[in-house]
Amino acid sequence: MRSATRSGVDTISDLPCNVLDGILGCLPLKDAVKTSILSRDWRYKWVTRQELEFDYQFFVTYACNQAKAIIYQVLLLHKGPILKFSLGGSNLTIYPDIDHWILFLSKKNVQEFTLCGNGLNNRYHLPSHFFTFHHLRHLKVDRCSFHPPPDFKGFEKLINLDLHFVTFDPAILRNLIFRCPLLERLTLRWCTNFDTLEIDAPNLKCFDFRGNSKSICFKNVPMLEKLIVHLNSRVLMVASPVCSNITKFFCHMPCLMQLDISGHLLEYLTMGGLPENHLTVLNNVKSFSVRGMFFRSIKHVSGVIYLIKSFPKLQKLTIECGMKSEPVEPVVQYLQDQSSLCGAVKLLQKVHMSMFSGLEVEMEFLRLILASAPVLEEISAWNYEHLLCLSSREIMDNMKQYQRASPNVKFIVDEVVVEDALL
Repeated sequence: MRSATRSGVDTISDLPCNVLDGILGCLPLKDAVKTSILSRDWRYKWVTRQELEFDYQFFVTYACNQAKAIIYQVLLLHKGPILKFSLGGSNLTIYPDIDHWILFLSKKNVQEFTLCGNGLNNRYHLPSHFFTFHHLRHLKVDRCSFHPPPDFKGFEKLINLDLHFVTFDPAILRNLIFRCPLLERLTLRWCTNFDTLEIDAPNLKCFDFRGNSKSICFKNVPMLEKLIVHLNSRVLMVASPVCSNITKFFCHMPCLMQLDISGHLLEYLTMGGLPENHLTVLNNVKSFSVRGMFFRSIKHVSGVIYLIKSFPKLQKLTIECGMKSEPVEPVVQYLQDQSSLCGAVKLLQKVHMSMFSGLEVEMEFLRLILASAPVLEEISAWNYEHLLCLSSREIMDNMKQYQRASPNVKFIVDEVVVEDALL
């Protein structure tokens, strides 16, 4: 091994074990294993590495049998705990050995575990011994089948659960959450369809749901700070009115600061009508995003206006405009009847609107914002050039003519040419 100093003294090899482990942990696994050829002393330095990652690039580089042999060799030579393990980027069902690897890992005090497949139809079924990972703090599973055994006692130390395209019995979710008492972050993206999605998690700080559910009920989420809910439009046609009232939906979220919803959820929330009084429980919301807001829909527009009026601390507003073939006149009249937003946007600083076409109803919405936001700094909007009703210059000229509560608003309107977008 070459000397680490001019005096020829090998200072690196003499470093404490924890320092060497930290250095090797910063290297990709492949490079860490290569250090074994440096000298006899370095031959097995890497085997105490506490993070092992076999990602998409690994499975692209090696054929199936070769990849299996490498993983077996790494696991058999490894000594000590494995705090972080990641396996993904391949069709996991072609690797029956995964069950053996997971059994081995169940004795290694794994704290962070990631398992990602790419099979569309054949999902890998997590074995029963996976549910004995008692030290788990972070769990991410993608495109697998998740079925805990009857005697499952939960992940008592888990703080982050991330499930993508995972199939499981909807009935187990409530018990799963209950048996993860420290859970702070829960992500469910395009998993099982729910009739009723019920969340009872006293320590939950972030919830991200994208998929299908006929109703959603938050029973006990006093610490929730960030909420993302994007519902599938097809569910709304048969949605149950249970728990769909806007007051019931938000009543247990006193700490909510970031809200990101789909336009379809607005329809879901307004099914029970909008109450006369604003929701004081939402006083701490600072960021509000709506994806697929249909400005031609009175339900969407009135729902957004109602929520904005319930956010006295709102600082950032983001809207992705959607398209819907409904009459515009009732919505325009509704916005024109709103003289102001009752001081609700007195702290609003930035407004961003994507897929903004310059329709009269969209311009009326911005007029209302401009007339009500005294510290507004910027309004930005963009759309594809061929979808704009007005040119970017016409949109900016119109906005500059509106009454403004803030004298220093910056306007940005971008026209995206399709050819440029494809580059």
